[in-house]
Amino acid sequence: MPSVNSSEKRAVQRSSIFTEYLDALARELRFDVPLSRRVRREVEDHLWETVANEPNTDPIEAQRHAIARFGDPRKIACQYAASSLRKQTRRGGVITILALTGTYFGMKGRGAWYGFMQWGVSAHLKDLVATWISIDVNAFRMALAIGIIGLGYIASRRAPMSFGPGYRKQVKRCVALCAATAAALLASVVTDIIITGLRLYEVRLPAAALVPVLSIAAEIALVSVLIAHIRATIRRIAFTSSLLM
Repeated sequence: MPSVNSSEKRAVQRSSIFTEYLDALARELRFDVPLSRRVRREVEDHLWETVANEPNTDPIEAQRHAIARFGDPRKIACQYAASSLRKQTRRGGVITILALTGTYFGMKGRGAWYGFMQWGVSAHLKDLVATWISIDVNAFRMALAIGIIGLGYIASRRAPMSFGPGYRKQVKRCVALCAATAAALLASVVTDIIITGLRLYEVRLPAAALVPVLSIAAEIALVSVLIAHIRATIRRIAFTSSLLM
């Protein structure tokens, strides 16, 4: 393959044409930073290869030809947007599964631990704890039901070849279902905290209290990751929506 000599390469670099084009492409791909970096490197390599294949052309003119052949940065970004959002929603589905699973085993594990330690509650707190347990169970069941619907919807979606308003609506529905699941899970975790707090209020076994506290911390961490992912997906949708303007 022909190569660009050092003096020609410096001349092209001074022209800033490649840099401006690549910066514009990176801005259009800002909805996915890792993707933006990877595509920028790949496009830069292809542009240099194109220039290298025109050894008898003025370097700056060859650079302009290469950019013209590659196309508009926004159109290139649109080609990547759908697959990027698809990966993001699938990742959200996986995180939702982990959060639901972790919360379920946390609840079951604490119940088994209380039984093993014969850790009951006093008569004056028994009814209050039972009420909160009922709220907890119903909140988790709601999260599970919405989560199953959301996961089914995410799995049934297929990313189009190019990003458009229709697919944007589908992604928003995926996010809404994940958000509803996260809200119900958050309610379940909050009630777990309250129930555990009521039990710890009477406990005289600090070592035994470590297990439920750690399980609650794990639930909080899982739900926090899910919420953070939902926020990141909403930002990604906002950035990709600018491509349709």
